[in-house]
Amino acid sequence: MPSAFEYKEVVGISTENIEAAIKEGLNEISKSYQVAWFEVLSMRGRMVDADKVEYQVSIKIGCRAK
Repeated sequence: MPSAFEYKEVVGISTENIEAAIKEGLNEISKSYQVAWFEVLSMRGRMVDADKVEYQVSIKIGCRAK
């Protein structure tokens, strides 16, 4: 088991909710790295139009060092 980790920071985006935005970010980084933990750094959103909101979550992810 490695005893060193590296940080990756990503922004997950979803039109569903905050949780879905977190999962999007984690799913994307887990394609290339073994995710050990994550920390939500910030949450924000934007109005795409009158009927659509976009959720954005900045995530710091701890990955096992290669």
